[in-house]
Amino acid sequence: MRDTTLSNGIFSANGLRVSVRLMLLFLLIVFLLPFFLLMFYSVPAADDFCKASLSFDCVPQPSVLAITWMYYTRWSPRWVTTLLQSFVMSRGRLLSTYGWLLLLVAVSNLAALWYFFRAVLRTSQLNSLFIGVIVYEAWLVNTPNLDEQVYWLTGAMEYMLPLSSLLVLLGLLARPHKAAWYYVVVALLSIAVPAQHEIAGTFLCAVLFVGAVVLCIKKLPGKHWYLSLCMAWLSYAAGVLSPGNAARAVQEHRKLWDFAHLPHWLGHSFYHGMNWLSAPATLIAAACAVLIVQQDPQFQPGNWRPLDGKLATVSIGAMAFVLFESALIEIATGSWLPPRVVVALAFLFWVLFVCLAVSIAPELYRVSFSMSAKVLVFLLLGVTLLGSQNFRNATEDLRGPAQAWWRAEVTRLSQRGGVLEYEAPAQYPKLAKPQMLGEPSCWVNRCLANYLHAEKVIVTNSHDECPH
Repeated sequence: MRDTTLSNGIFSANGLRVSVRLMLLFLLIVFLLPFFLLMFYSVPAADDFCKASLSFDCVPQPSVLAITWMYYTRWSPRWVTTLLQSFVMSRGRLLSTYGWLLLLVAVSNLAALWYFFRAVLRTSQLNSLFIGVIVYEAWLVNTPNLDEQVYWLTGAMEYMLPLSSLLVLLGLLARPHKAAWYYVVVALLSIAVPAQHEIAGTFLCAVLFVGAVVLCIKKLPGKHWYLSLCMAWLSYAAGVLSPGNAARAVQEHRKLWDFAHLPHWLGHSFYHGMNWLSAPATLIAAACAVLIVQQDPQFQPGNWRPLDGKLATVSIGAMAFVLFESALIEIATGSWLPPRVVVALAFLFWVLFVCLAVSIAPELYRVSFSMSAKVLVFLLLGVTLLGSQNFRNATEDLRGPAQAWWRAEVTRLSQRGGVLEYEAPAQYPKLAKPQMLGEPSCWVNRCLANYLHAEKVIVTNSHDECPH
């Protein structure tokens, strides 16, 4: 009789645990679904037309390699990003593939988060996936300009895709293998990350340098770290010293290397850090991560030591460097951080914060939280996610405005040749990137004309200003 009662209690506890997991899974899917569906009603804007028509300075180039070389020598050192953007956008009808490409970038972010947490936190695959999705959704809640980071292909590939490559590389370095393919992948990613964006490249080079110094002092094996360090620094140097980087700095930056206002920029980076740490969605996501790790079947409080017990120290140092990097960018450019840069740095900062939260609370792992307490935290996460402004904007756009705008754009982009005249929308959907079409002489209009093989594109009643 006693054995039967004990058995029933165990089955009851396991059933309750599974029910809570299913509730959390349902919550995460419900929140993410409208954001993903909305991608298929997004339309090209601004730089997308230039990449689709392989145009540089409004002049079509003969090939993807040619446009990549033009950007590298005359505008941007991000040659891997330019190569990928030009290749995928110039194939077929851009509007037909646009949503799938946006979804691919988002899925790459989720996959990279899963792999990173799996490698660093040493949790099960399912728990790593839960943590990765929660962190990504918290970022969606906290991001004020999803139109540029999620629903604009040029912006998503330029700012979010490098972070995916960075997280995968850091995960590989945290779990070394002796196979030949491992060193090949590490070398290729080490080259690619700095060539995708300077933000990810600067962070990677700093982490690799510190890691290599520590390994050298402690006389530990680290061939994979030294290989990655050499490849990353070579790639980073190729970007910093590129002619395009110098040309863009002269045209865009107000004042190069503004050390006169160094305290001002450092104070501004501290402000960013406090703002990121005070985000409710991030704090709740960190709490959920702690509870999920505690529920891992492989978890043992006395034996669980991610990164040999150094994860907390590494996370704090990396978070501090993200803040320093934000100040460094403002010092180098002499101006405030652009919103897209703030969002990319915040993404990286929040990932590190979750690692810190999971690693600095050993006392919590000795406490057996009641199932009701865990349910309460997950419900609080649900209220934060489903009650957010971005979720309401996504559902409202999906119900009508985005679909109407997409259908109108299908008609417009099906035209070819001659002088084409569009009427600008009275109002864009809330999460749609403005197309930035203005006067016929605007470079956006001219790149769209190249894409449509038209003489000229005229937009009437447009309130958009031609980008710089």
